[in-house]
Amino acid sequence: MSQALFPAWRPSADGRAALATLSQRLQTARPLDAPSLQLRRPDQWHVTLCYIGNGLSPCVPAALRDAFASAAARVPPHAWTIERLAYWHHSGAVVALPAPCPSLQALCDATRDAIRRAGIVPTAVTTRPHLTLAYLDRGLPAQAWLGAVDCPGVMFQVEHFELLFNPGGRYEALGTWPLTGTTPPPHQETLFP
Repeated sequence: MSQALFPAWRPSADGRAALATLSQRLQTARPLDAPSLQLRRPDQWHVTLCYIGNGLSPCVPAALRDAFASAAARVPPHAWTIERLAYWHHSGAVVALPAPCPSLQALCDATRDAIRRAGIVPTAVTTRPHLTLAYLDRGLPAQAWLGAVDCPGVMFQVEHFELLFNPGGRYEALGTWPLTGTTPPPHQETLFP
């Protein structure tokens, strides 16, 4: 049991339907000789905004709730779309990578800063937002066939974020914060291709 704790965005029903289509395309595109995919369930699809850590209690300090409320007040609702799929050999994850979206990165940065303001040191910050669709074995060579998967041009609406707790195999929302900012963040160059 990981007992992971992290702020995240999860797709709406329409977003899950688009991701289900993408997941089917991923399965169809997999060559017969490619490693088998371990697909994530639709209820597991999310974009981790910042990773607080494992082995933590689901009790959320008031300072963290207040810091998240402040962060949500600074980032406006926005949308993102999938640019491509990638395989990350260090984790084995097959991820959907967003097209450059300064607002989504600003939300990652704002949740990171909120966690720190609450006196917590996050285990990992999100420098490249992503949504994990499946897993392959770790340490494989590049999976060129992923480049042939047609990613839908769907705009995923980000209107709030949640604090998720994983007691094992599922995610429980411990709080939800609607995005109410009005000023788009300044454009920042993407750090990682």
